[in-house]
Amino acid sequence: MKTIKCVQPRKHKKTVSMSDSEKAAFERYCQKYKITNQSELIRRVLLNHIYEQTIADYPTLWSKQELAKWGCL
Repeated sequence: MKTIKCVQPRKHKKTVSMSDSEKAAFERYCQKYKITNQSELIRRVLLNHIYEQTIADYPTLWSKQELAKWGCL
């Protein structure tokens, strides 16, 4: 996957709290897939989820039932 470099500096911080088991699972994942930049992983996953949800919530001309009937969902 190609990494896109951010032109603007990242100056805003958010803190995430994890339980011991969540932290262990996250660290195992990073170790298994040789993730060295955990911040980039969290940013990528979070923003991908936000993007997909935004696309799914975008208004359409047809209802969900009509789209499902036509096989679009």
